Amino acid sequence: MSKQDKRHGTMTTLNSLIESTRSMARATTVFGDPVTSGSTTVVPVARISALSTTGAGTGKLPLWGGDGAGGIGLVRARPSGFLVLSPEGADFKAIRQPVARLVLPLAMITAVAATRIVSVSMREARRRKRIQAAHGEKECHHE
Repeated sequence: MSKQDKRHGTMTTLNSLIESTRSMARATTVFGDPVTSGSTTVVPVARISALSTTGAGTGKLPLWGGDGAGGIGLVRARPSGFLVLSPEGADFKAIRQPVARLVLPLAMITAVAATRIVSVSMREARRRKRIQAAHGEKECHHE
């Protein structure tokens, strides 16, 4: 097999991986095709993230030389909502993620708690400093 043929095979493998990942990165892959009932159609909408990493190389070491290629493709699909298409028009209905509802309240609680901890710590440090200074003055007067 010539070098050109080996490179062509490597590129074919890498292109196949990229195309496979791309074909999976669709809302219908995970959530199905749109559903029609009468004159109303519901279309699933998703947030899709796709990642393809690939690599290829050649070696010239005796007994270990050769060409190789590899990679991985990852697809993440999360429901975003759905479109309702009817004679009255189109309407998007969002699907809220439960975690998203908790993030802001938890961030607020954390910020308030952290602020309280810092203020109490600073107040306590000032109090200790005053006590130490007062204790030092008493020792100076006794001498």
